[in-house]
Amino acid sequence: MKQLPDESLLLEILEIVKAAEAKASEMYEFSKKISHNTQVKATKREEAEQLGGQPFADN
Repeated sequence: MKQLPDESLLLEILEIVKAAEAKASEMYEFSKKISHNTQVKATKREEAEQLGGQPFADN
């Protein structure tokens, strides 16, 4: 039968997992924001083109 790591090591692993989960959540929220901003820019570009205006800058 396999021996489990001691409690202090398990707690350390748990903290690492919690930190990784928090970072992943932060990255997910950031990617949603970037995706939204990209969609807004694309919509503005399309509207400008339809109205015959100047091309919308990509910056």
